[in-house]
Amino acid sequence: MSVNAGVNRWVETRVEQSFGFPPTKLGLPAFFDQLAKQFPYISTDGMFQLGGNVAQTFSIRNTGSVSLDFTKVRSAHTLTFGYLLIAFPNNYINPNLANFHFPQTMTQGPDPTAANPKTGLGFASFLLGTGDRGGFPQNASPAYMKKYHGWYFEDQWRATPKLTATVGIRYDLQTAPSERFNRLSYFDFNGTNPIQDQLATKVGGTSPLSTPGFVVFTSPDKHGMYDNPFNNFAPRASLAYRVTEKLVARAGFGMFYIQNYPVFYMPFQGFSLTTPYVGTVDGITPVNLLKDPFPSGLISPPGSSLGALTNVGLNVLALGRNRSSPYAEQWMAGFQYAVTPNDSLDVAYVGNHGVKLNYSNLEGNQLDPKYLSLGNELLAKVANPFNGLISASSCGLNQPTVPIGQLLRPRPQYCGVTLSEPLGGSSWYHGATVEYTHRFSHGVYFLASYTVSKFLDNTLGDQDWVSWQTNGTRNFYNLAAEKAFDANDIPQSFVMTYIAELPFGKGRRFGSNVKPALDALLGGWQVSGTTTFKSGLPLGITANTNNTNSFGGGQRPNLVGDPSAVPAGVDRHDMWFNTAAFAQPPPFTFGNVGRTLSTTRGPGLNNWDIGIHKYFQLKEQFRLQFRAEFYDAFNHPNFFNPDTAFGGAAFGRLNQAFPGRDVQLALKLLF
Repeated sequence: MSVNAGVNRWVETRVEQSFGFPPTKLGLPAFFDQLAKQFPYISTDGMFQLGGNVAQTFSIRNTGSVSLDFTKVRSAHTLTFGYLLIAFPNNYINPNLANFHFPQTMTQGPDPTAANPKTGLGFASFLLGTGDRGGFPQNASPAYMKKYHGWYFEDQWRATPKLTATVGIRYDLQTAPSERFNRLSYFDFNGTNPIQDQLATKVGGTSPLSTPGFVVFTSPDKHGMYDNPFNNFAPRASLAYRVTEKLVARAGFGMFYIQNYPVFYMPFQGFSLTTPYVGTVDGITPVNLLKDPFPSGLISPPGSSLGALTNVGLNVLALGRNRSSPYAEQWMAGFQYAVTPNDSLDVAYVGNHGVKLNYSNLEGNQLDPKYLSLGNELLAKVANPFNGLISASSCGLNQPTVPIGQLLRPRPQYCGVTLSEPLGGSSWYHGATVEYTHRFSHGVYFLASYTVSKFLDNTLGDQDWVSWQTNGTRNFYNLAAEKAFDANDIPQSFVMTYIAELPFGKGRRFGSNVKPALDALLGGWQVSGTTTFKSGLPLGITANTNNTNSFGGGQRPNLVGDPSAVPAGVDRHDMWFNTAAFAQPPPFTFGNVGRTLSTTRGPGLNNWDIGIHKYFQLKEQFRLQFRAEFYDAFNHPNFFNPDTAFGGAAFGRLNQAFPGRDVQLALKLLF
């Protein structure tokens, strides 16, 4: 039996370069200096942003764990079982940072709803002060807690001298995140929002609209954000069979539950509130300019005082009370063959299927596509039934008129219903690897690995920020269309690692009897390195202009040609793929380009990292090592993926590359 316990505590601070900068120097209102003393985040289509996109943060993180493990050997069976508890308390100060976005469409023409790379510029929109969205957050400082419990049992049975079978099962319980002061919330999707009764009272009869959905705050009785799922059983099994003295075959299968809900994206609405910057309502007509972005001032966070009316007229972060657990199924089969006592060959197939994976976020208040056939009627202004009932809104619900499309949304009382980490995604990975290993002998070590694989999914989950080109969902009502190559899919990969001691000098094959002076020159040399060749990553084509007018849906271009058919004579640095293969979709359509392209990829990787080492024997106890390391030794240019924002001036161009050759020299005394 073994018992282990541990506590880890660390303080994490993000230091931002612009922290302390008074925004009033930019002409912004005085309350910026009081509540968000940092250069605001200003993003513009087609150019790099101004300011950092995160506020300076301070957090105290703790991790506590306790584990008990037992082992019992009975005849040919080795039984292991145990329990693990991990607690993740998280406390941090969450400062405010204003943000503004300036689109190309505000200065684009002659038709601002049609992408035109020859007109319009996000920075020009910024100079005019004509943004489209943004906001000023007022954030509370949370105190979260999440716990993980795990029980396991395993039986390793040596059935015969050649066959070993292992079976086991694990039970996992991840508690729902909670907050010390019950300031979290969940969303009742089916209940009726009380604003509907107010609408009925206003018209003196039946409400003209149905308003399903409202916020529910946690309480001492329901402390967690959702009901804990209790059916997380994960079986595992494996076989190992010695076919001959030199050949072993292995196979296995296992289920593994993964993180259910991250503790960094919590529904803290009511206590944290963002006053929206309403730069435009229809996407092309300016409403509020940057010089006075919040003419009515900031909305004060009401806490839980509004109850079910919290965030009505604004965006709401929605998480249902019932939630299952995401998991992965993994399996493999392969063999290992001993070519010589120091050489081995491994061949293996590996599969992975992700089930109930989380989407990062989905817009659950998107207009049903059946209404898109109404065309421009969706944008026509009509009398707003919410006028007088909603005091502040990011989509005009506090105005006398409102677009018809807003009233046709599933939950018209909200400007957006962001489904927080919803489950339902899937992933599929299949890969085969051939690996040859020469263990260190006669001064040489060598490892070469070649992998061919295919990786598909319909969501990047929490990692969508890593590859912004492939994040976002086009149509909430057709998530099946999001299935494509994962942003990290690498169909072919070859990696070779090696160490070689040169056979010169005392004790070596050549010059073993040389004099010390000559040995100092010829002996003690070693060469090492890693060589990597990889296929390029998939390309995800985005669109600068979204003219779906779907009130929450996304858009990608239409595919009208072959992206790989780059015209002859064109510099590939300026046109990595055929940019003429894409076109702006007609208004009120989503476009037909998938999340990633199936036939065209970014540049591959060709890299050699080489090290040269020389050892000098000073005395019996002392050695001096000189080391020269050459990263990207041959200075081969390795480029990032090209610009894939359709409608931008740099569309299709290679703009960035990995660092070139880097040489490091070092001396090290060994004793």
